[in-house]
Amino acid sequence: MDTTLGEIYSDAAFRLGKDRRGGYLTPETFNLAIRIVNDRKMNNCIDLFEKNQEITSDLQPFIKTLGSPQFPALTFTPVLAGNPSKGGYATIPADFWYEARSNYNKIVNNACDADSEYRPVEFVPQHIFDSIMSTSLLNPTVNSEAFPVMVISNDLFYVYPFLRRISFTYIRQPEQPIFDYDIVSGVPVYLPPGEVHANSSVLPAGTPSQSVEFEWPESCVDELTDMIKTYVAIGNEQKFSLETQLPPKNR
Repeated sequence: MDTTLGEIYSDAAFRLGKDRRGGYLTPETFNLAIRIVNDRKMNNCIDLFEKNQEITSDLQPFIKTLGSPQFPALTFTPVLAGNPSKGGYATIPADFWYEARSNYNKIVNNACDADSEYRPVEFVPQHIFDSIMSTSLLNPTVNSEAFPVMVISNDLFYVYPFLRRISFTYIRQPEQPIFDYDIVSGVPVYLPPGEVHANSSVLPAGTPSQSVEFEWPESCVDELTDMIKTYVAIGNEQKFSLETQLPPKNR
């Protein structure tokens, strides 16, 4: 995104000033608003993805594939050492937000020669995973590697039957934006990433800026600014209502 948080801060403050519920936008309130709006925007994109099963341009920057040239595949460990029949587990990536799709490379026999093809790995609810696993353990012919399933449990991925590694595409978490600033002549002045504090009004002079910009495409600037303005305005209205309520009558 080319538009900086400093520009978004100024625009949001201007929009609030035009609103009857407006008022002074503090950096602290702005920092809270951009974190909440960042998560809400991602959840809105996920809702559209679930509805249409399409990756929008807004969501595209957050698609990550383990098993691509940039990132190693998701590797699983047998639940019981030396006994892969019980399935396997893997650590959930730290930036994981929502699963999109996963598959594995299956080696098959093709006219006395080995060949490979990609097969899907299906995410299922816990009760379905447990049912498939218990049924397969009782009768191994019911399920085979042609129908592997995955589930999230106890902060881990579990797969059954056991697969050593899979290609895993998911929607990663967006970086949390941070608005860092100095106070100059009583006014907050934004410090972009890479700059340092010029005075000690917020952090000691010379301290590197803590700012982190939004990762969303430039086309999202107006929507994000309006979401920030709405969030702050609602908070101001609630505060105004509390401050202007009539005190209870003495009895």
